[in-house]
Amino acid sequence: MEELMKFWQNYNGILTQAAIVFAGMLLLLLLAGILRQIKKLNKSLGNITGKIQAYFDVILREEEEYEEEIKPGPEPVQVHTKEQERTKMSEEQEKKRREDEKIFNAVLQEYFS
Repeated sequence: MEELMKFWQNYNGILTQAAIVFAGMLLLLLLAGILRQIKKLNKSLGNITGKIQAYFDVILREEEEYEEEIKPGPEPVQVHTKEQERTKMSEEQEKKRREDEKIFNAVLQEYFS
């Protein structure tokens, strides 16, 4: 025990500096690991935003196509009642909503798989 105390007294300054350097090196290693994780997360976030943007592009494109299909053309010879038109529109909206859900689920499955 006395030898340890003499050693500590003789080399106190050097041991303190060595402890500081060791702690600094340990902190640098931790910071490097954190930086690597941040880079991975940033890359994943970029992939997610790209997939979301592609999903919204598909939805907007389909919406534009749907609106073009709905644009009134020449008057049809058959006369539909307003009730028939409403049911037809609600069926089309329901169909479009189901398709949108399928696309959304496909995007989520692709991302989380």
